[in-house]
Amino acid sequence: MQDIVSIAEYMHYIRVRTTITLDDDVAAIAVQYARSRDLSLSKAIAELILRGTRKSARIKYVDGLPVFDLPKRRRSTTSEHVKALENDER
Repeated sequence: MQDIVSIAEYMHYIRVRTTITLDDDVAAIAVQYARSRDLSLSKAIAELILRGTRKSARIKYVDGLPVFDLPKRRRSTTSEHVKALENDER
């Protein structure tokens, strides 16, 4: 297992060139994304992959208005906590 970790750590610091096959419609989206942001196709595909794997914000609707559905916190945020944070910024 140590050899695999060493190889993975090594590969992290070097560029890896690979060939991928994309469907025509997927390739067109990647090319359009790259052109619209003045990126190389490789960079555009990397950004799209990262964007697609991030968790999106959970949104729920309250009285017809969209609000963020935040995870439950262990501690509630109090006005004292907010005041302390405001004082730290000064």
